[in-house]
Amino acid sequence: MDGAPARAQRRMAAGPALPRIHRPTTVKEQVYRTLRDQLTSGRAAPNERVIESEVTKQLGVSRTPVREALTRLAGEGFLVATHYGYRVPDVSADDILNLSEIRLLLEPAAARQAAERATRAQLDEMKRIIAREKDAHADGDVNAFLSAHHRYRSTWLGCARNPLLIEALARTLHSLSLVRLRTMNDAELRIFIIGSHESLLAALAARDPERAARVQADIIEKFKRLLLARIAADRPSARDTGNGSAREELSGARNRK
Repeated sequence: MDGAPARAQRRMAAGPALPRIHRPTTVKEQVYRTLRDQLTSGRAAPNERVIESEVTKQLGVSRTPVREALTRLAGEGFLVATHYGYRVPDVSADDILNLSEIRLLLEPAAARQAAERATRAQLDEMKRIIAREKDAHADGDVNAFLSAHHRYRSTWLGCARNPLLIEALARTLHSLSLVRLRTMNDAELRIFIIGSHESLLAALAARDPERAARVQADIIEKFKRLLLARIAADRPSARDTGNGSAREELSGARNRK
């Protein structure tokens, strides 16, 4: 008698695997995904106001899931909180210049360390992530591309040995996220990012710290020029705003394009 339950358990374990139960998506999650898709697709204009009551009315849901979704989106950098609610973030030429300057100070050093410390498992994971980026790009799935992009960045930075360096880079993540949100719907920039990730991975796999540092510095410089060129093309008046260095970079970006 005592052996019967055990035999039943063995029979169940030996049989075909049971399918996983998928829970239905909650209203809160649906609201979040709907708003996130709107923001990452480029359909929402920079500095456009997002008002909770209007979103609630348009979606036909209660205010609680909308409020929670907007708070979550603001925490992730998809929105900027203001005294009247939220707005769609914008990125200026000076934002690009300031962020690029910080990245150039920190990321080549992190790449140098990553080339020394990356494990085979981490290198293999980066290779798989790049494959997911390619699939997302081919499908035009901006959210999937963003997710893979975040994963690649966290994986390679996780190879660095200096926790203070990693912490300093983490503080740039919010600003970098704003840039990504305004650019990931651009197919040309997605192609550039995929190529950049492949170049850095090759340097890390070669265990060449100096090459890795040079590759990452070159990636940052090229990405900066591409973004500045986009700003110059999308907003011609941008050359009349900001400081002198921003105007010079914009002019240089147009000439190099």
